[in-house]
Amino acid sequence: MFATVVTGGASVLAGACCRVMPERVPEPFWVGVPVLGVVIIGGLNLATEDVSVSAHLYYLWPLLYAATFLRRDVAYWLLAAASATDAAVTFTLQPVSVGVTDVAALITAYCVLTVVVSTLRGRAEALVAALELQALSDPLTGLPNRRAFDRDLADALAAGRRTAAERCLLIIDVDHFKTINDTWGHAAGDRVLVQVAAALRSAAGDAGSATVARLGGDEFAVVVAGDAAAARRIAAVVRASVARMTDLPDGLPTLSIGLASTRSVAVEPEALLAAADRALYDAKVRGRDRVSVMETAPRRRPRTVPQP
Repeated sequence: MFATVVTGGASVLAGACCRVMPERVPEPFWVGVPVLGVVIIGGLNLATEDVSVSAHLYYLWPLLYAATFLRRDVAYWLLAAASATDAAVTFTLQPVSVGVTDVAALITAYCVLTVVVSTLRGRAEALVAALELQALSDPLTGLPNRRAFDRDLADALAAGRRTAAERCLLIIDVDHFKTINDTWGHAAGDRVLVQVAAALRSAAGDAGSATVARLGGDEFAVVVAGDAAAARRIAAVVRASVARMTDLPDGLPTLSIGLASTRSVAVEPEALLAAADRALYDAKVRGRDRVSVMETAPRRRPRTVPQP
């Protein structure tokens, strides 16, 4: 009884420490907890010579923990360990002919618990992953949406700060998109957006260090993990790809693009986005169908790249 009380008290104290200071607990501890639980339960059952049903059922706690929080293979490994420990203790204290029925019934219960909880957990994780994907992607183009863009831009700039590397942002706008919708209908407008998104995705994939997002409406963004020259190449590839489209009504859409770099703008998401927006506005007021680059301080006028 003394050993049981001491073990229980130590377990409660350890659990309280984990609850109060979880960040200070090493990762391997969380995997070792259910293993330690199986050892403690088996040791106490053996020391107290307790083979009652209630003594067996204590194994459900580490099994439930493992099935809920640990990888499925670890949960199944622990299931085997708990079943073997329970059987070993039972057959040590009882004849095989007496304990085999209890052991068989309880191991079945252990298996059902582990399989059911692991399966339900897997379904819940799949549902959460699907919901996260829907929350972070644009349903029309399949590109990341504004929420995902904000996260990706912040991550890219944080990585750039750590390595002192340049990052660029392209803001792309489809010229006269409202006219396309009003003249040919929203289905034609959607087709334009899908094809522009495909061109952006292809250009970013070829560059290998850029991420694309749809900000909303006919506006897209590309975060480039590189210098302004790399961003210009992506812009040129996208404009050329759109210019080759042949299945869109009333001629081909053109693109206005604003470019801003962390070499000329403070390395903050809001500042870089504002600079790229100003460059995009400059491209529009200069006649659209062009790339405008913010190369100097944000208060200075952007420079429009000469078009071929």
